[in-house]
Amino acid sequence: MRKLVLAATLVAPLLALAPAGCKHPGSQKLEGRWKGQKAEGVPETAQMSADAFATNTEIIAQGNQIAIQTPAGRNPAATYTIDKEDATTLVIHTDRDGSAETFTFNEKADTMVWKIDAQRSITFKKVQ
Repeated sequence: MRKLVLAATLVAPLLALAPAGCKHPGSQKLEGRWKGQKAEGVPETAQMSADAFATNTEIIAQGNQIAIQTPAGRNPAATYTIDKEDATTLVIHTDRDGSAETFTFNEKADTMVWKIDAQRSITFKKVQ
């Protein structure tokens, strides 16, 4: 769980916004409110805590703005740029941090997986 919380802590600054214009309109697949469902890739001893963290995490995307709310609180919206988008994958970065964030979507684009690092991820279900 500590590693998942650390990952969220490291990603939080990525999602804090330094206001700037962006020419990209955002991704239609990412648009909306996403509610965490479960964590994957964590040790079995941390699974319950990681799942509790995941189910209390939301991602809200509107246009090219993205915000994340974790059990630690809500971060201000950030402007993101699309680095790569295809039928199932979206790679973005925000103006504040050049780190790539990868999301994969199911065929209906109502479920997505946010890849935290090489082993860990959080699965989200679209709420609206």
